[in-house]
Amino acid sequence: MAHDIRIVTEAELRTVVSLDLTTVDVIERAFAALAAGDVVMPPILSMELAEVNGEVDVKTAYIPGFDGFAIKVSPGFFDNPKRGLPSLNGLMILFSAKTGLVEALPPFKISGSDLTFV
Repeated sequence: MAHDIRIVTEAELRTVVSLDLTTVDVIERAFAALAAGDVVMPPILSMELAEVNGEVDVKTAYIPGFDGFAIKVSPGFFDNPKRGLPSLNGLMILFSAKTGLVEALPPFKISGSDLTFV
């Protein structure tokens, strides 16, 4: 069975998500659920790459009842600016909480800001 994975651009994301009072309310409720112990959030997986002054972190969480969950992979290679490259980049993957299938690949950064802010 074919399954499409949506690649979401920054422009598309900006049309459906903004940092307004509704979004702030959703974020506040998510943090309240976290504080109440109602969120499945394993410890951050972190791997150091000392020989290249780098690291990679993998983060995820799930709020029971939501249709999906995300995994964020965030490498930091801190000598990259000497190479003309950004020190931070990464990948976010949105999964279906019902099937485990990949649903979408949203942009990791929005105009230089980590998408985590939303």
